[in-house]
Amino acid sequence: MSLKYEQYRSLKYTREFLRDLLNHDTRPKTVKELKERSLRCLRHFPALAEDGRPYFSEDTFKDPYFNDNKSPLISTT
Repeated sequence: MSLKYEQYRSLKYTREFLRDLLNHDTRPKTVKELKERSLRCLRHFPALAEDGRPYFSEDTFKDPYFNDNKSPLISTT
């Protein structure tokens, strides 16, 4: 299982990747590049609970560059 900060980063990179797919200028140019980027997005992607919310690792390791209390990706409500 991936660490919590890896899972958060995976969500961030996946969002960026999907936006790049919609923009003609930043879209991957080759099938190989498309596959590589999608694999990087999915490598640490968190599992989803039955209600569709991400289920994050319960690790205690804290990434010094990431504050999970201020993440714009995850709603706590």
